Amino acid sequence: MLPDTTRPVCVTGGTGFIGSYVVKTLLERGYTVHTTVRDVTNAAKLAHLTSLPGATDRLRFFRADLLEDGSFDQAIRGCAVVLHTASPCFFKDWSRAALVDPAVRGTLTVLETCAQTPSVRRVVLTSSISAVAMSMGTLPPTHVYTDADWSDQGLLEKHEMWYMLSKTIAERQAHAFMAATPPRSFDLVVLNPVWVFGPMLQPVVNESSDQIGRYLQGKMTSIPNAYRSGIDVRDVANAHVAAFENPRAHGRYLLCGWQVPEAHMCRHIRELVPTAPVPTRVDSKAQPRVLFDTTRAKADLGLHTYISMADSVDSTCQSLIEHGFGPTPSRL
Repeated sequence: MLPDTTRPVCVTGGTGFIGSYVVKTLLERGYTVHTTVRDVTNAAKLAHLTSLPGATDRLRFFRADLLEDGSFDQAIRGCAVVLHTASPCFFKDWSRAALVDPAVRGTLTVLETCAQTPSVRRVVLTSSISAVAMSMGTLPPTHVYTDADWSDQGLLEKHEMWYMLSKTIAERQAHAFMAATPPRSFDLVVLNPVWVFGPMLQPVVNESSDQIGRYLQGKMTSIPNAYRSGIDVRDVANAHVAAFENPRAHGRYLLCGWQVPEAHMCRHIRELVPTAPVPTRVDSKAQPRVLFDTTRAKADLGLHTYISMADSVDSTCQSLIEHGFGPTPSRL
């Protein structure tokens, strides 16, 4: 669809890591934004959004809950686009009930509301590479993952990998909803990013940033002998906007900005923060590099260049340190 700044854009989960940057990017581009949060009265949790340029005039908050039917009705009313970023993403309460149920039910609730809202023309769903590339060794290491690939749902269930399962089922259910009759008045675009890093706007440390935080805090005793696939949150936010602004956008888009050995990333962290207890020992058992085809994202979403690993990791470390998760860096 073509950009239309006269109608608001709804962003579910606007206080999250990705959602916050999507809201910021939309405001910078002149859009009016409706965003959903669990508690509209929590000023401290909303401060990083209310302080954004343009927020006073063009940002509205709506209470919503992934487990409540009709919870997104008010936020979506009158919107031309819905960017569904809201989904539980945490590894501390690793249970099916905490992760799978809200992700699936919330996605269907949003789509059902969109189907009843004539103004909606496109939905962009924030999925994950977890819905694409969790083959658990059933594919050869030379396999290049594309938008046609799906994670093995049965194996994820068997190994109780609930977050990965939540993203897989939620996305499959979204596609099934769109394929069902009657025909929908809107279309669906899905984004499948790898690990997302970069500066944090929100006051709470998110799970992907904590992957680096664990190194800063000395929680890792060795370095996995593997490649780290990453993308900066600012690139992901731009991809969300491009996914609805470009009328050619359709289907799934794998998003990967860079791949480096984990040891290379850790060396960069040590150079940036020499006093951090980052390990130097690399595990002896090598894990195969996972390969992705991101050609479609380049062609349709304009992702020709990405923020580098160095810039992304630098800004992640800076944010973590500002949150009290490590010593002062030697530069930045």
